[in-house]
Amino acid sequence: MFQEEKSPKIFYGWFIVAACFIATFTCGEALWSFGVFFKPMEKEFGWSRALISSGYTGFLLGYAISVLAAGRLADRYSPRPILFLSACLAGIGVSMCSLVQSINQLRFFLLIAGLGAGGTFSVPISLVQRWFYKKPQASLALGVVVAGVGTGALVFTPLVNYLILISGWRNSYLIVGILFFCTIGLSSLIVKRSPEETTVILEGAESIPNPVRNHGLTTAQILLNPSFAGITFIHCSVSFAFHTISVHLVPYAVDIGITPTISAVALGLLGGFSVPGRIISGFIADRVGWKKIIILSLFGLALSVLLLSMLSAVWMLYCFVLFYGIFHGGRVAANVGILGEFFGMHSLGEIIGIVMAIGMLIGALAPYLAGFIFDITGSYFIDFMIVMMLLVGGGIIAAVITNPVQTK
Repeated sequence: MFQEEKSPKIFYGWFIVAACFIATFTCGEALWSFGVFFKPMEKEFGWSRALISSGYTGFLLGYAISVLAAGRLADRYSPRPILFLSACLAGIGVSMCSLVQSINQLRFFLLIAGLGAGGTFSVPISLVQRWFYKKPQASLALGVVVAGVGTGALVFTPLVNYLILISGWRNSYLIVGILFFCTIGLSSLIVKRSPEETTVILEGAESIPNPVRNHGLTTAQILLNPSFAGITFIHCSVSFAFHTISVHLVPYAVDIGITPTISAVALGLLGGFSVPGRIISGFIADRVGWKKIIILSLFGLALSVLLLSMLSAVWMLYCFVLFYGIFHGGRVAANVGILGEFFGMHSLGEIIGIVMAIGMLIGALAPYLAGFIFDITGSYFIDFMIVMMLLVGGGIIAAVITNPVQTK
């Protein structure tokens, strides 16, 4: 008798990667496409750039609250209801922007959208690291999930611009809100908290390490650790840079004579070029560590912003989005990967949420400050110099932080 050969089972972690990618895909629209709505609203309402930017500030404040709350809840409960609630809030908030008649309405509706959008990042990022903890594909899986944000930017930014051209910015908000609800809701149906919640394991249950390993540090000890403070500053510097550029790149490019369509495509490509950066960093992190990737990324971002400040032609715009996108993508994966590498899995969702929340609070000031400085000076040059100095400072700090485990 021939022994029946067992067909290999599928490691459910890869379904988790797919679901988390879908969630972060919608996060890409939320974080990248507001700049496409900027000019149409400016034309209809006649608001200043600082005033319009304050609407996005409302979104970031909501995002900061939810990214912290969702990360903490994901450490303790199933991610499924958390993501479903995110789908409801984000979908409703974005859809209601189609009804805006005043700046306070825009701020409030985007605040609601932010309360939903935060869970689309902290939950997937902590979840995928638990499922692949100590596995050889861990960095790659994380890189794929964070690539969802860049992919979302690449798809949604030109899509939103097209929708605005054919149906107006109000209908575009409504359509995007419905897409939000559907995509995040779909991902919530697939996710499970940990390998113990499913028996569909390729390698076998014995190969799944304890997901609560925390390198011997309590949450309080992590928060007081100098390396945690350094990582938080790094994230704040890049958050300030990202939100300045994502909101003001399109109006800045249009101001110097580049068409709105080309400017919107460039913004989408900025996210699109971040995708290879996110995935490549996942491939090489196991060899060089997340710290070196952060250092390279921060200095690369600073040089890219210097190029942006001298922008005068379309080819320079595309050079900027190429280099900034790749370095930004590598930095995103590294910033969350280093938290797991330095501090373990026990409270990973919570500490990711804390870092993200602080970064969002700092980043929330960036679009408004950039708009305010522009309204006074008529130029973005001072904004770009502030951004560049923050990125250089972040790169220097990245060079001196140490792994608390290795220094014991």
